Amino acid sequence: MKNRLKTLLDAGDVAIGAQLRFGSPAIAELFGCAGFDCVVFDAEHAPQSQPGILSQIQGLASTSATPIIRVPKNDPDIFRVYLDMGAGGILAPFVKTPEEVEAGAKGCRYPPRGTRGFGLDRAGRYGFDDQYFDQANDQVLYMVIIETVEAVEAIDEILSVDGLDGFVVGPFDLSISLGVPRQFDDPRFTSAVEKVVQAAQKAGIPAGTDVDAFGCTPDSFKGPMEKGYRLVLVDGDEWMLQAVTQNVINRFSQVKDIFVR
Repeated sequence: MKNRLKTLLDAGDVAIGAQLRFGSPAIAELFGCAGFDCVVFDAEHAPQSQPGILSQIQGLASTSATPIIRVPKNDPDIFRVYLDMGAGGILAPFVKTPEEVEAGAKGCRYPPRGTRGFGLDRAGRYGFDDQYFDQANDQVLYMVIIETVEAVEAIDEILSVDGLDGFVVGPFDLSISLGVPRQFDDPRFTSAVEKVVQAAQKAGIPAGTDVDAFGCTPDSFKGPMEKGYRLVLVDGDEWMLQAVTQNVINRFSQVKDIFVR
């Protein structure tokens, strides 16, 4: 079992990923072919089905990108089926306490390290891979989204949990939780983010953040890296298509207004 994202993060490298919502195996494969280190399939905010996610994982399999599932909640019963499909990791939202993180981390590992039940499917290549069970505990990633005041306040305890492999700052929900919705320059927001990133560096846990893909420049990535982020997630299919199509219509309308009176 190989996990490109985990290999990069364990080596102290910086990785890039994209988040997909449309459920297309071809789009997943395209992002993998483009060179992304991981692809996050969003099952929290998009109408993803289990067979649909399986198809996307299979589409990604021709590339080296790691499939990560953004689950709807931090529930090991939900993790299990995606891991058995061959997902390389779980990204769990709205964790607030170290106890919740511990339960999630254990749900991604087989006993004695965790509580994951044995029921290999595609992950073990339908029985043809007799090494998956022995390797999975060290290769599967468990990451969380830090997006609440409670998680920020408990960040040191959360990052000390055995089996937590990293986290991503969820800026929109965090700003809402802080009482400053979408005010990303507000001191309450910036200080909270600074606190969790500093805690990550102290604990040696990779921190992740979002970057706007449309119109990005080298500086778009330089800033987060300078701040200590080691996982950069850019907009995926939904956002990229929205930005490109809106840009096309805007540019067309500008020219059309010149010729059509």
